[in-house]
Amino acid sequence: MEPRSYLRSPLKLPVKLTFKDKEIHCTSRDFSLGGMYLEADDAFVSLGAETIISFSLQQSNGNKWHSINARVAHTKADGIGISFLQVNKAIFRTLQELLKFTRQQNIH
Repeated sequence: MEPRSYLRSPLKLPVKLTFKDKEIHCTSRDFSLGGMYLEADDAFVSLGAETIISFSLQQSNGNKWHSINARVAHTKADGIGISFLQVNKAIFRTLQELLKFTRQQNIH
C-alpha cells in the first residue's frame, strides 16, 4: 500500500457507492482531499473498479446531495478505500464542505 498523500479527517456519514451493476450503502470512517475510507462489512468490490460516491450534507437551506467520481483503491474485511478521480474546483468545494461538516460534528 502506498503512503498517504493527504491528511485524513474523521467523518461518520451515510454514503452510497454506485457501480455499474450494484449499489452499496455504507458509512464513511474518514476522508481527505484524495479519498475516503468506508466501513462496509463483507462488501465485495473489485480493486480498481470505478464508482460514484454520493452523500448528503445538511445546510442552512436543507440537505444538499453531492456526488464524486471515484475508484476502489483497496479493500479490507471491514471496509473499502476510495480514491477520488478528477478533483476539480467543484469537487474541491464539496470536500471543503465535508471538512466544515466534520468540524461541526466534533463540536457537538
